[in-house]
Amino acid sequence: MQTAAIRILLALPVLAVLSACGRAQAEGPTQPIEFMHDVHVTDNEMECVYCHFTVDRSEEAGIPSTETCMGCHRFIRGSTPEYQEQIQLLQGFWTDSLPIPWVRVHSVPEFVQFSHKPHTRAEVECVECHGEVETMEQVRQVESLSMGWCLECHRDEEAEDDCAVCHY
Repeated sequence: MQTAAIRILLALPVLAVLSACGRAQAEGPTQPIEFMHDVHVTDNEMECVYCHFTVDRSEEAGIPSTETCMGCHRFIRGSTPEYQEQIQLLQGFWTDSLPIPWVRVHSVPEFVQFSHKPHTRAEVECVECHGEVETMEQVRQVESLSMGWCLECHRDEEAEDDCAVCHY
């Protein structure tokens, strides 16, 4: 009986970690700068790939660097006090030559090898996996990104669903 109890206690942390993987979030993490996707995407009609410029040539979509943001915000200072405050935070990172410490929102377990490249080549729209980011005040993971969710999409789209595609 004691052995079973010990096994259960040892398994609990593992189960907690595994259950946290691939879960949609009610709200996303707090970011160091309140990045306003609505202003950039909806108001200014910027494409996702302007900031996430490595999405079609790298394993990662890429989080915008301070330099990318300052490419525009050297000249654009914000039209409201709220925007100006956030741009000042950005300029602080720039002045101190520091990267913006963005907090990752979307993730898959470490044993999954995911690449955006084949998805962008297949013209999968960002919104299909990431949701309508331009309407979110705080970006959150809207899809589970679980194996079952991915396989359902791959099968619906008649895409490769061999295990070795993601597990190698």
